[in-house]
Amino acid sequence: MRGGCYLQLGTSISAGTGSTHGGATPSLIGERLGMFAINGAFPGSSAGQHKLPSLNPVSLYAIADAISSGDWSAQKRTGEPVRDSSLGNLRAMNLPSVTHIALEYGANDFRYDRPIGSDDDVGSDTFKGALNHSIRLLRNSCPTARIFLITPWWLPTQDDRDSDVHPNKLGYFLRDYIGAMLRVAEINRVPCLDLFNSGGVSKTNYRALTHDGVHPNNWGVLLRAVQISSFISTSV
Repeated sequence: MRGGCYLQLGTSISAGTGSTHGGATPSLIGERLGMFAINGAFPGSSAGQHKLPSLNPVSLYAIADAISSGDWSAQKRTGEPVRDSSLGNLRAMNLPSVTHIALEYGANDFRYDRPIGSDDDVGSDTFKGALNHSIRLLRNSCPTARIFLITPWWLPTQDDRDSDVHPNKLGYFLRDYIGAMLRVAEINRVPCLDLFNSGGVSKTNYRALTHDGVHPNNWGVLLRAVQISSFISTSV
């Protein structure tokens, strides 16, 4: 893998919001694997359409569209350091050099009540549809790159309740979005790193690995980097 290029797309969890490492998870993965790393994750983003329309341009389906078309006119600089940094990284990247693409979503789709949808959806109005659409666009844009999904760790609901017991406003539990990601990976024949069921983070220890119950602290960033890089080296 040495000499390859790792592109990370995702949310504030992927971007490293709140840790003193900043967006270090992708760079740590790159260091461990000898790859150049691009952090293209945006705080607040989801896979599909967002409850907050202002975040739609940085959701996965919109980023995949921009990568595919080369048209970044929908994505604007806002003065937010993490968002603007990720946008700059994506616009400057050499697309043919990308060898591995990670899509880490589900947290905000759950917390902001995005419908899950059906296996054959390809629209941005559902979680499965946005993932299907984006994987296909990225596969066409980067036909030799290895694409894979990353599920969220365990995290609480938007109002800080137990997500194993309390669903979102649509009646879906976080585990339903994890199941949807595993199914989309199967449909599209791409690997999926299931951090929810095998990442070692649960309601009993998540606060030790996050600074606010959701975003990884320094220990969480390092643990994620180890888990993701190990998965890439053995499964992607």
